[in-house]
Amino acid sequence: MNLRNTLLASFLILGLFSFAQRSPDLKKLDTYIADAVTKFDQPGLAVGIVKDGKLVYDKGFGKLDLAKSDPVTPNSIFFIASMSKAFTACAVGLLVDDGKLDWNDPVVQHMPWFKTPDPYVTEHMMVKDLLCHRSGWITFDGDLLWYGTDLDQREILARHANEPMSLPFRDEFGYSNLMYIAAAQLIEEVSGRTWDEFVTERIITPLGMSRTTVDTKVLAGMSDVAMPHVRSGQNPDAPQVSMPYQSLEGADGACGINSTITDLAKWDAMWANEGKVGEEAFISPATYNAITSIHLAMGGRRDGAALGWFVEENNGETVITHSGGMPGFILNHAVVPDKDLAVICLGNGESYSVFAITNKVLDLYLGNGKADPVADIIPRLAKRDERENARRAARTEARMKDTTPSADLSAIAGTYVDKIYGEAIIADNFGRPYLTFTPAQELFSGDLEHWHYDTWKWNHADPFLEPGYITFQFDTDHKVTGFKVDLHSPDFHFHKLDFKKQ
Repeated sequence: MNLRNTLLASFLILGLFSFAQRSPDLKKLDTYIADAVTKFDQPGLAVGIVKDGKLVYDKGFGKLDLAKSDPVTPNSIFFIASMSKAFTACAVGLLVDDGKLDWNDPVVQHMPWFKTPDPYVTEHMMVKDLLCHRSGWITFDGDLLWYGTDLDQREILARHANEPMSLPFRDEFGYSNLMYIAAAQLIEEVSGRTWDEFVTERIITPLGMSRTTVDTKVLAGMSDVAMPHVRSGQNPDAPQVSMPYQSLEGADGACGINSTITDLAKWDAMWANEGKVGEEAFISPATYNAITSIHLAMGGRRDGAALGWFVEENNGETVITHSGGMPGFILNHAVVPDKDLAVICLGNGESYSVFAITNKVLDLYLGNGKADPVADIIPRLAKRDERENARRAARTEARMKDTTPSADLSAIAGTYVDKIYGEAIIADNFGRPYLTFTPAQELFSGDLEHWHYDTWKWNHADPFLEPGYITFQFDTDHKVTGFKVDLHSPDFHFHKLDFKKQ
């Protein structure tokens, strides 16, 4: 190579290096995020960027509660939902580092009472199987057992043990909150400390996450708390209103953390630094690698499921990421260890703005900075809303008017039992049938309004979910034998409930 070509090659390499190391214009990011908040109709949003161990960007947008004037700040507390799963995986990893268990230990070695409907799976389920969504249950199986119920974790797992599996063990992806509840119980069995106590003492406190809690009850006495916002019945045309926090204690391990941008920056900085805080190991290199490695390959945009994380590729870089969603909250964060980079987006509404902003920041640091994920996502969401409106309209159009039920209130009243979920009661409420799911009385109670024939519309109390539709079943003598539930939800399997009259 002659001198001219050598110099040219050197300048090209230098230019590429400079491009890769450039610092994005974060002032322009302010404008982009503010515009996204408006376009997504996002109540409030907090965004943080961690680079080389430092929080280089931390801003709040919008309001803590649309009914009040208080703004979102970097110290605003959000319920981070399934972003908590990485805390559970880390807690298990710390017990591995302590020598108290191994990733390959059978779960029954530490929890002899643990069961699944398949004896082989029960015997061979390993600790790491709990954390990478390959148990054999389909996505969200069993979630009605913890949503709004008063069941404790042992009872939740005992009931779920009777839920049939639909997938081959370890071969297919099925997102399982229940297995993270099992992991929380594993932590308690091995450490002698509850999940709340262990996570607080071994993770939250050592990292200096001073405004991070594991109990929603304490939030009532704290300031700068983001309230969840929902649209009644998930109707995209309904106004957004704030709702109270749900305790969801039965789901500890799957969710349970309340935190802030400022605190999560410390957490994500540790992962971006490959398990270290500064030069000190927080978890061992072996545990860091076990948690962030793919344990189940996946198709689509994700390469695979790690332990408490998912692994993706973005502009040639490996990204570990996990989102969170719960009524009134959608949140996301992504860590790029090879670039010592992390992005955190916390939202107190039901919009996908957090994914658009995460992708925008990743493009600013890893791509050419020209991506416009807001413009990409908004039209797709509009089409989704059109489909949902059409679905709701089709149900209304299908209603057969001027019909009467073949069974009156005295015939349908009584106690019903689903063999996995538990009890439901239909009672007389001033001349109208009133249905209550006993394990979740605050959420799943409400009048039955006759819809058509022997189907009744259930106006339950949950502000998040759509109304349900109850259809009664009869024997050959036309006595009521039970009912089925049709309640459209991508998150909860109401269709699996099969209540039999007692």
